[in-house]
Amino acid sequence: MISKNVNSPIEVGKSVPLIKTLMVYLVICGIGIVVLLLSFDGLIRNHDKQLTGDICGLVTEKMNYSISYMTNSAENMAAVLSAENHSDLQSLYDTLSRDKNGTGYVSIGIIDENQKIYASPTELSEFEKWGLLDVAKLADPVSISAPYRSGESGQPVFTMFADYTYSGGKSGYLFLTYPLKEIQNIAYTESLSEEAEIWLMEAVSDNIIQCAGSSKYSIGSWSNALLSIRQEIDKEYQDDYEIWKNKMNSDIRTANTTYNIKGVTYTQVYSKIDFMHGWYVVVRIPSSALSSTIQQFRERVLIFLIILFIATFIMFILLHRREAEEKKVLENLSIHDPLTSVMNRRAFDFTAEQFLGKSLKNEASLLFMDVDYFKQVNDRFGHEAGDRILKGFAAALRELFGNNGYISRYGGDEFVVLVRSGDVEAISEKLVLLQKKTAEIKPCDDEKVCGDFVLTFSCGAAVFPKDAVNLKDLEAGADSALYIVKKNGRNGFGWYKKS
Repeated sequence: MISKNVNSPIEVGKSVPLIKTLMVYLVICGIGIVVLLLSFDGLIRNHDKQLTGDICGLVTEKMNYSISYMTNSAENMAAVLSAENHSDLQSLYDTLSRDKNGTGYVSIGIIDENQKIYASPTELSEFEKWGLLDVAKLADPVSISAPYRSGESGQPVFTMFADYTYSGGKSGYLFLTYPLKEIQNIAYTESLSEEAEIWLMEAVSDNIIQCAGSSKYSIGSWSNALLSIRQEIDKEYQDDYEIWKNKMNSDIRTANTTYNIKGVTYTQVYSKIDFMHGWYVVVRIPSSALSSTIQQFRERVLIFLIILFIATFIMFILLHRREAEEKKVLENLSIHDPLTSVMNRRAFDFTAEQFLGKSLKNEASLLFMDVDYFKQVNDRFGHEAGDRILKGFAAALRELFGNNGYISRYGGDEFVVLVRSGDVEAISEKLVLLQKKTAEIKPCDDEKVCGDFVLTFSCGAAVFPKDAVNLKDLEAGADSALYIVKKNGRNGFGWYKKS
């Protein structure tokens, strides 16, 4: 293709002030966007702490209410048993354990004034393992154990004790063992998204029981995961996390902290559970799950600023771009045939000479073509039909040779193609295909008028550098071959042969 330098020294000089102005504009916009984003980040952090604290407080409130409800149920049951004044505790135990289905607790039992425990063998071993008898002695009128893993179900449970009287004033304890899932479900229903994590945590041991999280398989699991979380926190947040943990150990009712792990920002809040001594609700939520609305607003503001920047940028370069487009149009008009959009003769001669001058070691083929009886087409169907024929023929040439050659309309119904190949057989196959495509070109769409019309062409070809070593001699050879084709009746192609 024709090479042309469209950037003159004068034009470069004119573009310098524009570039400087654009650089200043970019810097100002960049500073403004950074300040805006930092302001949004501060708002998001405060929003995250507030919202996480509200969630944690709500979960704790509902959990305390639920445990309080269970406590009242245990007190009421103990009051009923005290009023009935039972004397045979074994019989009473058998009745209570037999009728526990549908009650919500997993086991029920009795402790008499001599600390004899009426319970299943598994429960008796758990009393010894977890020191539950000491918890029972704290009942005033009710006490609650820390959660532990049941030997019967394998699931976390907790036991509630209520004092009662029997057999004429003797004092004992009624105990009910509930699945921890009863209060886990309360925490889970408060989860705003699958990314939110809610735990029950024992302050002394750092043991946690997961109530809500991204993996449903981890719900109810008991672990020491907070120790590994503490190790993963970025160093600059380690001190803040230790302050948060010390507040819990100091029995402060609630506190929050923010930290990063591997580029993700988390807000973590704890709140004290009134009816479970030493246990807390802990809520941890990533910022992406909390601040979606603010994030969306920030993104929309950012998009608006980007659009405004682009619009301003376009305004800066509009005149320069418009001038470049006008020059491009003028350039295209000077090298392309306006009807068929292929090269004009002047552009083709320049391009072909440039190519052949650099391709002495490579082969090329020049094809000279005429549309057969084109004047009769104009006379029979009109000049618009003739234009349609020429555009259709040029389109067929582009389809077959456009990826490997230069195509030109030399004038009238004459076309020339310089193919970057000297493979006579392959080019001949394409010319046969061109004959088929040419026959499909019609001067009009009316079958009655144009249905019997069949378009043909004649072509002469010569090979570089076999037949000639410059464009002028190559054209003469191709023209000579074309003359023979026409002499033999047209509608065909032939290759130049030296006499």
